[in-house]
Amino acid sequence: MHNMAKGDLNYVCPLTHSPLRVESDTLRSASGGVVYRLVAGIPQFLRFSPAENGEAQSQLDQLNQLAKVSGWRTALHSVYGENASFLRYVANEARASFIKLLPLTKRSDVLEIGPGLGQFTSYLASRAKSVYALEVVAGQAAFTAERCRQEGMSNVHVATGGDDCRLPYPNEMFDVVIVNLVLEWCASRCLDEDIIDVQRRFLVEICRVLKRGGVLYLATKNRFALRHLIGKRDPHCHGIRFGSALPRWLALLLIRLKGHTRPLGMLHSHRALAAMLHGAGFGRADSFWATPEMRYPTHYVPTDATSILEARRQAGFVQGESRSTRLLMQFIPASLVKHITPGLAFLATKPY
Repeated sequence: MHNMAKGDLNYVCPLTHSPLRVESDTLRSASGGVVYRLVAGIPQFLRFSPAENGEAQSQLDQLNQLAKVSGWRTALHSVYGENASFLRYVANEARASFIKLLPLTKRSDVLEIGPGLGQFTSYLASRAKSVYALEVVAGQAAFTAERCRQEGMSNVHVATGGDDCRLPYPNEMFDVVIVNLVLEWCASRCLDEDIIDVQRRFLVEICRVLKRGGVLYLATKNRFALRHLIGKRDPHCHGIRFGSALPRWLALLLIRLKGHTRPLGMLHSHRALAAMLHGAGFGRADSFWATPEMRYPTHYVPTDATSILEARRQAGFVQGESRSTRLLMQFIPASLVKHITPGLAFLATKPY
C-alpha cells in the first residue's frame, strides 16, 4: 500500500477541483481553506455521516483488527464465517473475470470506484501501473488497503469518499475506470437530490477524470431484468414485486405505501443507460451480457444478435440466474436479450 508523501498532488477537492497537498495528517489546498483528514494514510472525503449501523461498524472494526494480526483472509473467515454467500462474494477469484475485457497494460492508471473489501483491487494492481480505489465505507477502505499491503501491492492508493458522487481526482488522470455494481446505489446518501440527477453527475465526473481515449467499465443491474418482469421481489424497491420494471410513478406510489420515501437504488434499461453514457460525454459504448448473472459471471457476450446466437450454441451455456429465468430466456429472440438480461455491462470510451 502506498503511503502518501509530502508533495503528492494526486488528489483534489471534490467540490472545487483545487489541488491538495499533504500537511501532517491532513490534505490542504494551497490557500489552506480546504482541509481533509488523513486517517492511517487514507484520505477522508466523505461529505455525509456514515450509513452503517452499529453492528456493521463493529464487524468492520473487528475485521480490521484481526487482519493486521492474523492476515486478511483469516480475518474474513473469523468475522463472516457463518455467511458463506458473503465470503464467496468477497473472496472468489472467479468474480474478477471482467478484467479480461479491459484494455489494461503495465502503463495503465486505474480508478476503481467501490472496491468493497478489495475483492478485485490487487488483481487490477498486478496488471496496471497504479490503482486508485475510492470506497464510501471507511472500514472497507481500511481493509482494502491492508489486504493490498499484505499482497505486496505498493501501487494501490485507497481513499474514502464519493458519497456525494463527486470524485477527488484531477481531470484526465485515468486510463480505465471501473464501476462494478455501484451505479444503482450511488445516490443513496444524497437524500435532498433527485436520484437520476445524481447518477448523471456521477457519470459526468467519471468522464472528467478519464483521459481522452480512456475506458469506463460499468456494470449495473437491469431495470427490465427478466426476474422483475415475471414478478420477483426487487431489493432496490424495498422488496415490492415487479419493482424497477413498473412505471416509475407506480413504483414510487407502492414504495410510499410501504412507508418509504424513495427507492433504495435506481436501475435503468439498456437504452436509457446507453443514453446516459452518451449524455455524460462518452462516445462508443459497447454492451455485454454477463451470464448467468452479474455477481458471478462466467461469460461476457456482446449483445448483438449474432454473438448471442453463437453463445447459445455452446455446450453448457447458462442463460439465467434461476430455474425460471433459465427456462424462459432460451425462448427470447436474440435481438431482445440485451433488454432483459439480469444486468448491464458497458465498455464506454471517452472520445479523443
